[in-house]
Amino acid sequence: MHILLAQFYSSAPAPDFHEMAKALRSWGHNVLVATPDRAGDLEWHDGERAIAVIPGPGQMRGWMRSARLIELVVTRLMQIGFLMRVRAFIKSRHADVVQINPPDYACLIPLLMPRGMYFILDVRQAGEVGGAGLKGKFKNWKSIASLRANGRWFYDHACFATEAAARRVLGDHWERWATVHRVGQDPQFLEYQWEERQKATGDGPVRFVYIGTLSRVRALEHIFAAVQWLLARTGAFRVEFVGPDAADGFYHRLLSDMKLDHVIELKPAVRYQQVPQVVASHDVALAYVPPLPDWKYQPTLKVLEYRALGMPIIASDNEPNREVVEDGVNGLLIDDSVEGLGGAMFRYIQDREFLHRCQQNARLMRRGRTWSDSAKRYEEVVYRQANHGQ
Repeated sequence: MHILLAQFYSSAPAPDFHEMAKALRSWGHNVLVATPDRAGDLEWHDGERAIAVIPGPGQMRGWMRSARLIELVVTRLMQIGFLMRVRAFIKSRHADVVQINPPDYACLIPLLMPRGMYFILDVRQAGEVGGAGLKGKFKNWKSIASLRANGRWFYDHACFATEAAARRVLGDHWERWATVHRVGQDPQFLEYQWEERQKATGDGPVRFVYIGTLSRVRALEHIFAAVQWLLARTGAFRVEFVGPDAADGFYHRLLSDMKLDHVIELKPAVRYQQVPQVVASHDVALAYVPPLPDWKYQPTLKVLEYRALGMPIIASDNEPNREVVEDGVNGLLIDDSVEGLGGAMFRYIQDREFLHRCQQNARLMRRGRTWSDSAKRYEEVVYRQANHGQ
């Protein structure tokens, strides 16, 4: 089967499509994966090399950028032109399955394409895009309406990471148009071998870790505020942030301004292969996310990786996380208040028996699915349906 997997949202995306493609190729399928490069062009890769690069929408220059209406029109025309080039490439490949994490105007890709091509809408982001206010609400409505129209009418099938996301986009009867495919994890998290090491006892510091990009959208200042709240009660803890700085030094300056550098350390990113070992060298993993709808409907990859690793978790209380973290068993679920996060950290520090119990439970409750498992479900549930429809 000839399969095309394309995502448009980032030049450094989650590894879903690339890892799934490896498994699918090993089962005899011919698979190409498309990802934007840093310049915004769409690069198609066969697993060994780039076989084609589709010029992206490009950027406007000069006086047009200062004229709002002209900028709006030209931007849309540039995006449509880009999608026409993508369509031409897809058509030339005579693919059996085309699976797309949708860009703007995603309806144009399958429209009037040759019969025999099976188009799959792969929705990995189902949150709101516009923020608060009337304008923001309209943008949010438009985003969901677009996904709903694509999932019901333009694409042959839709795929979501959770039932909550599918229900939000397609309604209560989402199963008429879609199936749910849980996000996979790298096998290294499931295969990690824990070693006996000294536990945090007595007044020794409990070690918390946050893995991820230092980005303003993640509202990490909330964790800083919780640490400040916690310091009024105890100093028997340390917090490490491990990840690249995408905030232009904001959190480094905040750390200094709040005088928290004796309990918080900001460390650079490590290679992905080192993440399980880095996480396992701590006592509890922090999986706080701000109360944005993107994270209300789909779990972060980190939470799934921590569950697969067997690590106690402090996670934001939302529907996807409740499927992963059992409150008081293998972790704690928190609201968005500073006291909620600080209180959860304080419980682990003050009640070492509870900490050890959560550690033991987390080890016993390890579960997850590999990228190969995810690819197999797509193959058996969705791609086979494409074959039967031909």
